[in-house]
Amino acid sequence: MTLLLLLLACQARPAEVERLPLAAAPEGLLYGYWGLNGHHEASSLRAARSDLAMTVFQVASDKPAHAVGTLLPAAREAGVRVSLRLAGDHAAYTREGDFDLEAWKRGLDRWKGAGLEPFIEDGTLVGHMLLDDILTFPGQDPTAAELDELARTSRERFPGLMTFVRAQATHLPRPEGGVYRHLEACVNQYQARDGSVQVYAKTERARALELGLGIIGGLNIADGGDGRAGRPGWRGPGFYPMSAEEIREYGAVMLAVPETGMFLNWEYDRLERWPDGSIGAEYLDQPAIRAALVELGEQASRRPAAPLRRP
Repeated sequence: MTLLLLLLACQARPAEVERLPLAAAPEGLLYGYWGLNGHHEASSLRAARSDLAMTVFQVASDKPAHAVGTLLPAAREAGVRVSLRLAGDHAAYTREGDFDLEAWKRGLDRWKGAGLEPFIEDGTLVGHMLLDDILTFPGQDPTAAELDELARTSRERFPGLMTFVRAQATHLPRPEGGVYRHLEACVNQYQARDGSVQVYAKTERARALELGLGIIGGLNIADGGDGRAGRPGWRGPGFYPMSAEEIREYGAVMLAVPETGMFLNWEYDRLERWPDGSIGAEYLDQPAIRAALVELGEQASRRPAAPLRRP
């Protein structure tokens, strides 16, 4: 195994051709970012692949024609992979403040016959983020049974597409019987406010295993720093982006979790303005920060990924 990892690490990056080979073998650890607005064309995705060590990105889409006609072909051409949120934002499936399971299911109807299957089959589309921030409904948040039903519905409609929710393992409700039957992964995304990164990684790993879930690791690079950056982050005063030192320190610990099947940093966005008026990517594009992100991506490329999909 050590020899295999060394050989993988020494491989040269593939040449940029009209359609690049996918950026990692199916068993390799995919590494990337949420959003990536401003990078959704093939040429920009190639640049992000090269400049940010990116092999995957997560984005929300409720427009099948754009996703199938533009976004996924661009990702395929650039040789990167994508996970999508398909059912819209919370407002589309909230009724009187409560999560509405049936409304969420109706949100998937627009994708019937849209043509996602070829992108799932060739590995361009690797995951379906069923819900974002599951504990932010004004009234009743989704139950464990409802989360598993979301995953069951998705797997029925999109065979071969991995299912996950954006919530760390300790924030997920326990299902009847103790383990999830259809939901495949959670997102353990560290920020300094969570306390010791070593304790966080250990605690969230244990809970994920207890619930029968795979792990998507990650860092809150836009808002999860401890103040060393010396400037406000995405949410403004009191919140800080991560420094280069933090990215290296926290990232090494989170990458070491053996059940990690994918790694996503929140967020890299070339369009979104932070409260101080700057574009967030301006901070993350600083040479020291970018070097730390690339270093983390290169570390990810040298380690195998745990499987996230269930049979």
